[in-house]
Amino acid sequence: MMSGPQLLSPQQQVPRSLWSLLCMTTLLLSSIQLTIATSTTSSSDDNNNGNKKDLSAGKLRQLAENALMERKFTDAESYYRQAISVEPTNSANHYKLYNLHKRMRSYGDALGDITTACELLEKSEDNDGNSSGKNKNKTMEYKRIKAKLLVNLGRCEDAVSEYKSLNEVNEDATNCAHVTNAALSAYQQSDWSAAIQHFGNVLTNYATLGDTPDLLYMKSQAEYNVGDYYGTISDTGKILKSYPQHLEAYQLRGEAYFRLNEMDMAQKHFREGLKLDPEHGGCKEGHRLLKKVTKNDK
Repeated sequence: MMSGPQLLSPQQQVPRSLWSLLCMTTLLLSSIQLTIATSTTSSSDDNNNGNKKDLSAGKLRQLAENALMERKFTDAESYYRQAISVEPTNSANHYKLYNLHKRMRSYGDALGDITTACELLEKSEDNDGNSSGKNKNKTMEYKRIKAKLLVNLGRCEDAVSEYKSLNEVNEDATNCAHVTNAALSAYQQSDWSAAIQHFGNVLTNYATLGDTPDLLYMKSQAEYNVGDYYGTISDTGKILKSYPQHLEAYQLRGEAYFRLNEMDMAQKHFREGLKLDPEHGGCKEGHRLLKKVTKNDK
């Protein structure tokens, strides 16, 4: 029985020399196409980067607003900072960044932004030799915003001074300063009950943004000294939520748990403090005492 015709491989159909030439040509063409594609992409990227660098402050602010609408706060912050680098003396850039930081609850940054905006406007007035008109009205508006923020941060004496620079008296700022001074005076005299009352008044009625670690810490200490350990734990917890590296708050919270005989929680807080600073005296002493007590109980 005869077998069918045998098919030749491509190499057999084409002379070896020609086949090698075709392979080399194909590889060369592929290499050329890859080089062109890479060059095009690189050129496109360079153009895009160049466009980003050449964006105007107005365009950057627009991009920031678009990012805000999508709740992309980090992107918006980046665009505003780029706008500031393009127009560093434009107070509007700093004011917009203030609004963003306040929305992000970065109140310390927000205070810095509105302070810079005020300073730039005042400097602009001095340079123009004209303290009237739009700039003056804008300066007064910004300074009132700054003063209100200072009250909300519990910095009431600073707020009173800011209003004085406007030849104004603000009832909230004045009352807040009075109560804060009463709280500090009671604290310094170890009148713990009065200190707790006054600090509570400031924190509830004036410093409402919660970014008040110093006032909260002094209130926590006063609570500890009257034996309100649960109050101490609550207020130091608020501090650590916003300031997770507050060593004194770890120590005081650990001591409050120790007083409540919650040794595991006390140990946890002393150790957290020592992770941040292995030489912190208060946390070291608390941890040493804790080990001594638990050893004696065994």
